[in-house]
Amino acid sequence: MVSTAEITESLTELGLTEYEARCYVALTQLSRGTAKEVSQVSDVPQSRVYDVTERLYQKGLIDVQESEPRTFRAMPPPVALKRLRREYNEYLEKASEQLEELKSRETDDDDGVWKIATAEDVVLRAQMHVEDAKEEVYLLVTEQSLLEDELLDVLEAACHRGVSVFVEVPDEAAAEHLRTRVPEAAVRVSPSPFTAGLSDGQEPGRLLLVDRTTVLLSEVREGLVPQASDESGMWGRSGGHGLTAWLRPLLLARLETVGFDVENAS
Repeated sequence: MVSTAEITESLTELGLTEYEARCYVALTQLSRGTAKEVSQVSDVPQSRVYDVTERLYQKGLIDVQESEPRTFRAMPPPVALKRLRREYNEYLEKASEQLEELKSRETDDDDGVWKIATAEDVVLRAQMHVEDAKEEVYLLVTEQSLLEDELLDVLEAACHRGVSVFVEVPDEAAAEHLRTRVPEAAVRVSPSPFTAGLSDGQEPGRLLLVDRTTVLLSEVREGLVPQASDESGMWGRSGGHGLTAWLRPLLLARLETVGFDVENAS
C-alpha cells in the first residue's frame, strides 16, 4: 500500500510545497477538518496551516467554509490532479517560450568531448544528432535492444527528408527489425566486431557518425541487478578533440569496408 510520504513526494514533484502537499493529503484522509485537525494529521504547525490552506484554496485544491472555527475540505483527487496538471503544463509552456527567446547564438561551444551519463540521455542525444542530420547518418549497434523505437522514428524521418542512413547490426533478427521499421535505410549484418567483451563487465554499445562530423559512442555495463544493464557514452565534433579526430576517419573507412554504397547514396 502506498504511504502518505510517497503521495506527498509525488505532489511536491507536481509543484506543491511540502506543507501544501501534507495538508492536502491530510484533508483527503479527514474528508473535512479544522486547522487544529489538519495540523495533527499532517504534522504541519497549526500556525502555518492557515496560510498553507489559503494557498491551496487559491490553487483550487480545497474548499473553505467560513464557520467558527474555519473548516476545510479537499477537492476530490481526480479534480485536484487535473488542476495541478493544467498548472504544470502552463509552467512548461511558459518556460519553453522563455527558453526559445534565450537561444544562444551560434558559437564553437560544442568543441571538445562531452560525457553522457545515462542510457536515456544517450538515446536522447543520438536522436538529437540524427534530427540535425542533413546528408548522412551511420549507426553501428551491438545488440537489437539499442534500436529503440524513438531512435528508429528519427532514422525513418531522416530517410524521408533525403538523408542517407547506413546501419550496422549484429544479427539477422536485428536487420529484419530495422528493415521493417526503416525500409529506406541501408543495412549490413556484421557480427564479428561485437563478439569480444571486456573483462570488467563492459561491452561496446553504439557508434554514431552524423554528416561525417559529429561522433557519438557508448558502452554498455552490467547493472547492479542480474540481467540488467546501463549505458553511458560521449560525443563530440571533428576538430573539437583528438578523440573525434581519430574516430571520424576510422568510421569513414568502416563504411567502405562493410560495403555500404556511399557514393550512390541519396
